[in-house]
Amino acid sequence: MSRTAPQLLEAIVLDAAHAALKSPVYAGQQIEPRAFAQVNRDSLLELVARVPTLRAQLAQTYRNELSETHPHVVALLSDSATDSAAAAAVLRDPRAIRSRRGRSRPSAKAGSNGEQSAVADERSPAILDSATARRLERYERRLTEIRTARDRARVQRDYARAETDQLRRELETAREDRDESLAVIEGLRAKLAAERAHVAELATDVLAAAAVLKAAILPPPTELPVVEDIDVDPREREAAVDTRTSEEAPVADPIVAAALTRADVSPDVLLSVLNALLEPPAPVESVWVGEPREIALTPLGGGTDIGDSCMLVTVGDVRILIDAGMHANKRIDQAGPEHIDVALAGPIAAIVITHAHNDHAGYVPALIANYPTVPVICTPETAAILPTMWSDSVRVFDRTRGSHVGSDESLAEPPYGDAQVYAAQRRIREVQCGRVVEIAAGVTVALFPAGHILGAAGVVVSAGQNRVTVTGDVSDLAQISVPGLVVPDVARGSDLLVIESTYCGPQSSNREAEVERFVRIVSETVGDPANGGRVLVPAFALGRAQEVALTLRHRLPDVPVLIDGMAKDIAKIYEEQTAGTARPLKIYGEQVSAVQPGERDQLLRAFRRGVVVTTSGMLTAGPAVTWARSILPDPEAALLLAGYQDEESPGFELLELAKANRRAMFVLDREELAVNARVAKFGLSAHADRRGLSSIITEVGAREVMLVHGVASKQRDFADNLTRRGFHVAPTRHWQLTG
Repeated sequence: MSRTAPQLLEAIVLDAAHAALKSPVYAGQQIEPRAFAQVNRDSLLELVARVPTLRAQLAQTYRNELSETHPHVVALLSDSATDSAAAAAVLRDPRAIRSRRGRSRPSAKAGSNGEQSAVADERSPAILDSATARRLERYERRLTEIRTARDRARVQRDYARAETDQLRRELETAREDRDESLAVIEGLRAKLAAERAHVAELATDVLAAAAVLKAAILPPPTELPVVEDIDVDPREREAAVDTRTSEEAPVADPIVAAALTRADVSPDVLLSVLNALLEPPAPVESVWVGEPREIALTPLGGGTDIGDSCMLVTVGDVRILIDAGMHANKRIDQAGPEHIDVALAGPIAAIVITHAHNDHAGYVPALIANYPTVPVICTPETAAILPTMWSDSVRVFDRTRGSHVGSDESLAEPPYGDAQVYAAQRRIREVQCGRVVEIAAGVTVALFPAGHILGAAGVVVSAGQNRVTVTGDVSDLAQISVPGLVVPDVARGSDLLVIESTYCGPQSSNREAEVERFVRIVSETVGDPANGGRVLVPAFALGRAQEVALTLRHRLPDVPVLIDGMAKDIAKIYEEQTAGTARPLKIYGEQVSAVQPGERDQLLRAFRRGVVVTTSGMLTAGPAVTWARSILPDPEAALLLAGYQDEESPGFELLELAKANRRAMFVLDREELAVNARVAKFGLSAHADRRGLSSIITEVGAREVMLVHGVASKQRDFADNLTRRGFHVAPTRHWQLTG
């Protein structure tokens, strides 16, 4: 018995379902074909109409039944795509073929009834075609409406996405401004707290009172000449000696003069007493007379890599940490010194910080949470910078809790917050370079200038005659912002010299040539005021940005310079900390200015000629990303990367594009940008190269040398070089004085 038209159509739809389920779209999915056919009947009819090969295959399968079935089923499997589409549109309605079974035949009875039936049968295709045409017209009209609505929805979606991206960027900018402001506020709070503590100390400070009285007796000192040469060896500078007496001029303060008169005391007598207070006799050097104590040093981080620097120095039961940094490319709850648990296993007498970079000082607040009474010893300049750096780290922790964390893991917990930063600030003890500080009986530390950045210092730990010298990061060459390292006498002949080896490779740098190249590229890009361009210099906030700004101010005084991000706040600290010294730094003024909060958006449009110096140095975050969006597509602009670029950073990827000399699209913070600007990298290194490191090692003349803070392969090559030249190189691991 032959199948009815609805049954045949059901079989055709089921076969189409089998064909669809074999496609890659449904590969590997366990779907029951009959249920699939019922749910997707209309889509499968459309599939038959659109795929000629499937239509031909089905026509061949059901060829014997098509001659006796409904015309729309026949049209569905016809060679004509138009007829098939029309039939599919009609057959979407299950009632379309239920009224008839097979083809209409003339009645077996003769006569007019049979003729009328035949006539009706002949006319029915025309009637059906007319109905089909009307239905198709409605479907096409509806389809046009749907497509128009779809296109409108797509436009609205794209607009919403663009608006969302713009709002996201504005939110990020607002957050950056907020974080910068918070970091500045926290730094000011720390400064205020320090000033209050200083005032409280002055209330009972006899020496401070003596200094005030002496100033009241003597007239103001004559101004001493300012030393301009940044290469002058500090040991060659002659100290200005105050040889004035009260006989040279009357008592300066009338109140003090009246009091001396009433008491019938000569100003010379009071002045001699005050001088005795202010210039006590030199202390007799203490000599440890107890049991001999061995001195040892253990790298806990930053030994054979760069980051999380930390050294543990032990003298008997006295344990001193030199630096406690963080590693930038680790999750924040694991970013401290790799072996800090060794230090946490016992008491710590002091933490000495060589300089304020996060890879040397960023972990200190976390340590103070465990050791709330331990002093943090550093130079005054480092003390002024640390609160801003630590407060900025707290803001960064909030943004990077998900970095380096698996998708199935919870967010990383920050190593510290604002409360720990406040506590660490209260533990800072400022120590001038050259001053000897006793940590415990017979154990002292002394700091000496190390170059690198403002406030950077090397450390000499002494235990009787035994000495260990740790350089921290060093630069033997003078920069505009800081002079180069000068080896102090206390470091000469140390038992161990621990020296950084960031750039210990055989290729020596030519800083002067790099500066000249940088100045030339900026000059070429900026051009004259009439048709100049813009230059973006992403730079590290502490040290590099200030050096770049000073270089531009000195070498290109007519070029406008903007400083943005945290670099602008550090620049202010540079100015404040050097004011009144022999080498005051003037960064702002004339053509150099800071981008104020809320001003960046306007400057992005209005600043068309000049240089923008901003963070971050690797284009990972901060205002540098915002400025790069505007500058990279500009063929009249340049982006000059000012330092090391991690292989996973956007800055590294951008440099690779530049090396390939390709004008390509570059994805920065999820936004695709055309790279039309000039891209280059230059080096204003604040680290000594192999030649400079060798000079320092030779001048210190230590019994043994240990290389830290470098790449292991380059350290091995440099160690072999030093060994061939007669130096004894200790492995980068636990060291203990013997013999």
